[in-house]
Amino acid sequence: MQNTNVSKTWRVICAATLAVGVISLVLCSLLFVSIRRRPPTTIADIAYDRWARSRNTGFRVFIVENGMYVPYLVLTADYGGNVLLLREHLLDETRPFQPSPHGHGLWGAHDFGSYYPVSHIDNFLNTEFKDTLGEATIVAMVASDIVVTHKNSIGVTGRDSYVITRYVFLLSLRELGFRDLSTSVPEGERLRFFRGYHVGRVASFSDGREMPYWTRTSNNWTSYNVFTIGVRSIGSGTADVLSGVRPAFSLARSTPITTRTDIISGQTVFVLGTDNQ
Repeated sequence: MQNTNVSKTWRVICAATLAVGVISLVLCSLLFVSIRRRPPTTIADIAYDRWARSRNTGFRVFIVENGMYVPYLVLTADYGGNVLLLREHLLDETRPFQPSPHGHGLWGAHDFGSYYPVSHIDNFLNTEFKDTLGEATIVAMVASDIVVTHKNSIGVTGRDSYVITRYVFLLSLRELGFRDLSTSVPEGERLRFFRGYHVGRVASFSDGREMPYWTRTSNNWTSYNVFTIGVRSIGSGTADVLSGVRPAFSLARSTPITTRTDIISGQTVFVLGTDNQ
């Protein structure tokens, strides 16, 4: 009789435990669905790596440039604690990474044309380009600490890097998902968005024409070559050639967003919530 009572008690305990587990699973599922259905309210909500909330949002936000709305990819909600945006299309105008001081195609060993922190492209992004952005974007923009190749590594296949702070910048070869090479310094961390085939990194102008574009990563075999993202593979261009430009910058995670239906016919898209353009 005692064994029978123990057996019944054990069955009751097991049944109760199972019931608690089922109820917990149901509650977690309901909470998960609730989170997924909650309308995005901040820029962090539509980041690629916030998949629970950002699925079906396209991971895009439209940013004002020169008074017009332009699409940006919202790559991650944790780029140094902020949200990283990358222009979906290349800027309409190609640019050199750094003009040669000796004329086109002529470089000396100590010209360091591929040194990003004092390059033409770095200066352009943080002056002329930044000034084209809408006030709402500039107010929400956060300076980012980015890893760059140290000057003493350029031209000697060195491995040294250091951190600089910029508002607008180019992504590195590594951030764009490529493996580390013997002629490049690892700069930053690989972004989940760029896992997979090369085609996911290819960019075009707004009219659909594909074009290689600059990274901020020096090809340290020389002192004047820079890695580019080509249409079919990565490449390396002399710093003074004209190539595509794809700006990136960070916004505060709490930056509010809202929707508009008058930017693209038949579509609802996200814009910054304080943008009154």
